[in-house]
Amino acid sequence: MKRSLLLLVLLAASQGALAQTTPSAENGRTVFAKWCTPCHGADIVTGELWGRAPAPGTAALQLKYRGELPAVLEERTDLTGEFIETVVRGGLFGMPITRKTEISDSELEDIIAYLTKGDAG
Repeated sequence: MKRSLLLLVLLAASQGALAQTTPSAENGRTVFAKWCTPCHGADIVTGELWGRAPAPGTAALQLKYRGELPAVLEERTDLTGEFIETVVRGGLFGMPITRKTEISDSELEDIIAYLTKGDAG
């Protein structure tokens, strides 16, 4: 009886592992829009006095890359999954860390799928 129960538990656990979903670039776009676009969007409206201006993260990348790479993250083709995860979880320069209570590991994988066009390299 114990052996049968153990076998059922192991089988259920393996089925759960097999049932994990692959990252969703579509969901990644949604999560990116919520958490990343305020700083890394193409532009934001800053008010009547200033009009439209680059988002702060995009403006910082414009200064850093001086046109050698796109400042808008969604236009980049050189980002790797490992780099994105490192920056999101650990921060970089002025970018703060992002806790798992804000962006879960699963959502981060979705963002990576979105930004890397599915090539999480």
